[in-house]
Amino acid sequence: MLTIFVGAVAGALVGETAKRFICEIDSQVVVSRIRLICLGIVLGAFFAFSIRARFLSLDLRVAYAILSCGLILQSMIDAATHRLVRSVTYLLAVTGSVFLLINAIRADSYDQIVAALVCAVVGGVLFGVINKIAPGGLGVGDVRLVPVLGWYLGFLGYDEAIWAIFIACVSASLVGLSLIAVGRGSLSRRLAFGPYLAFGTLVCVVVGESLPSVFG
Repeated sequence: MLTIFVGAVAGALVGETAKRFICEIDSQVVVSRIRLICLGIVLGAFFAFSIRARFLSLDLRVAYAILSCGLILQSMIDAATHRLVRSVTYLLAVTGSVFLLINAIRADSYDQIVAALVCAVVGGVLFGVINKIAPGGLGVGDVRLVPVLGWYLGFLGYDEAIWAIFIACVSASLVGLSLIAVGRGSLSRRLAFGPYLAFGTLVCVVVGESLPSVFG
């Protein structure tokens, strides 16, 4: 119960912080503070419980709890403003580097660091190329966020990193097509991709071990 309570409190703070960022980015965007806080409480409690069940070591719990809070925050902001906050992305990068390196050193498992670096570099290059080829498809904030997610996911395994991108792309496509089908979207309308990156990442953080292996 303590874990759920702490997660709920952290989620409430995330919702309040999201509201402040949204107002700073675009004061004309109307978003309910109560809804953001309530959503943050629910998601915070859920991911606090899930991460505690998923990881045994304290450093991994802290690292992926911070990742969850950061992605929930970025998703709220991106959904409202189509912007990702650079400082939040950098904070996730720093905390992920510190706590995951500590865990790798303690466990004497440097293969995980290599995998994390590979996924971070490949993800950054891939999305950077996509941004150059189709500038309207992905924002700079997405390109900046992907290497950070690759670091966290690659630390868990190559499968998690691949599945996260696949889930993000499929979920974004399904939502986009659904909006077009009901007349609330169009092929020319840009869809905020940050929430889908967050969704794919958090699914793989929580249940990545249960997903089929890409490499057999």
